[in-house]
Amino acid sequence: MANPSASSVGNATEQQFLPSASVDGIGDLGNYDKWSGGEVTATITKYRPGGMGPEITYPSLSIIGDITIERVHVVERDQALIAALKQVAGQAKGQITLQPLDQDGNVLGQPTVWQGRLSKVADGATDSQSSAPRTYSLDFAIETQIG
Repeated sequence: MANPSASSVGNATEQQFLPSASVDGIGDLGNYDKWSGGEVTATITKYRPGGMGPEITYPSLSIIGDITIERVHVVERDQALIAALKQVAGQAKGQITLQPLDQDGNVLGQPTVWQGRLSKVADGATDSQSSAPRTYSLDFAIETQIG
């Protein structure tokens, strides 16, 4: 198999993935600009037998890290939505989807889908000296990857 290079077609950039979410009781939240988390880790137990034997590892269950999604706060779309999400944080479950895109922004392959509970709604920063777009973020405590 050939070694892929920087000139290979199909190299993915961060912008070639489209995050979206839905929350039970609220519905489809639409697309988001940023996504982070979802890493899969496992805490492996090691044991060294007597006589200075080599360490032995034991299987462990994996854990999926929490996912954070973020987008620009559009007042007409998000003001009431953020208020509704705050009311169900800690209670409502949701689905977060990450859809790969090709270099032209078209859907490419199957999305990855996670299910979890909405754990945090962060309004975003305010600064009277800044003209940067205000963003808000949602955190989900992930239970499972379903797709």
